[in-house]
Amino acid sequence: MSRNRTEWDDEAKAAAYVVWISNGRAIRETARQTGIGHSTIAYWAKAWEKDGPPDNLNEKIANNVYEFLNHASNVREQAMKKLEELIPQAEVKQLSAIATVVGIMDDKIRLASGLATKRTETVHTLPTRDEMKELMGGFAEGLVGAAEDRAQEVVQIEAESVIVNN
Repeated sequence: MSRNRTEWDDEAKAAAYVVWISNGRAIRETARQTGIGHSTIAYWAKAWEKDGPPDNLNEKIANNVYEFLNHASNVREQAMKKLEELIPQAEVKQLSAIATVVGIMDDKIRLASGLATKRTETVHTLPTRDEMKELMGGFAEGLVGAAEDRAQEVVQIEAESVIVNN
């Protein structure tokens, strides 16, 4: 008994690529959402990871990204409106679920747009008073040492100059 092999057209491949990217390159989730077999998505994803999508899919991918972004933005906006409606009388559990939807849709929109989904914060703190004293003391010692070294070089060069001129 032979298995029927499904042929996927470029439109399906482009749609799968956009879903794969928006899912953070999760193969299982992409297969579930697209209805395309896990092994097929895994095969395509391996090629996409290596070489990117084929050039013949670029226009279809751009169209799918546009449609996806519009749909995802609409879902996010609807969730935000529902969240605003529910705030006065909702339970925390309901608000949390809707806020999660908003966050997920925002991440998917950012991924499909090629933007980062994680932010890194860098916190800079000033040195304490004692650390500053230690730093400045080391800096001053370095300056004094460099000045002494330079003074010795000047004296040595002047001495050599006197010897050469005599």
